[in-house]
Amino acid sequence: MLQLTRSEKFTAHSNILEQMFELRSAQFSTRRGWRVSVIDGLEKDKFDELDPLYLCLIDQTNKLVASLRILRTTGPHMLSDVFSEVMGKAAIIRDPLVWESSRFCVDTQSVRKYGPEGINIITLRLLAVLFQVAKEAGIKKIISVFDLYLERILRRAGCVFERTGPVVKFDGLKTAGGVFDVNDVIIQNISRGLASQKVEGADKSIPLMFPLENITFPSATNPQIPRVLLLNNNTISNFKV
Repeated sequence: MLQLTRSEKFTAHSNILEQMFELRSAQFSTRRGWRVSVIDGLEKDKFDELDPLYLCLIDQTNKLVASLRILRTTGPHMLSDVFSEVMGKAAIIRDPLVWESSRFCVDTQSVRKYGPEGINIITLRLLAVLFQVAKEAGIKKIISVFDLYLERILRRAGCVFERTGPVVKFDGLKTAGGVFDVNDVIIQNISRGLASQKVEGADKSIPLMFPLENITFPSATNPQIPRVLLLNNNTISNFKV
């Protein structure tokens, strides 16, 4: 089911969101040792209070397998408020047509399927839907902050981007910012990896691409950004704003 809900109704998906915050805790705090705030096993930060959009990839049993968070750059976001050093001498990005992607998280333990270049199939699918949703919403660019390990994965996945500025160490991790164009080329690059015959045993419950042509997305300048987008098969419901 592909479903979008407004923030005032996101409690209908509270179980998925709780899984998301738990996965973030396991991935960022326990596994990677980041200095993040974890309370009762849930990793949250101040940006989760800003009514972001969450993209959540779930399987047929409603188990979360991957997620990410999208923030508007017209307000506070991580590149402006936390990692501004990676912007170098460039100005902080404030643009209604630019989204920031953060808290990219994949449960690689539950999904052990890999495409070409050795990238987890769910990582590729989450990237594909990020750019597909952004394109349908009229977004022109996506920005993000990542360590150099993730940067290599993004390039191998087919993402094309430019660094925003210098590489800076945070908590011992070499970190950079990137600006990604949202266009058909990047979607096709990522999709090519998904469609490769080298991908074996792919989970058919999560399609390669999603039929979004008849979906009414919020305007890029509309302050009412929806809260939760769940994806696990070709059915679309309750996706009007």
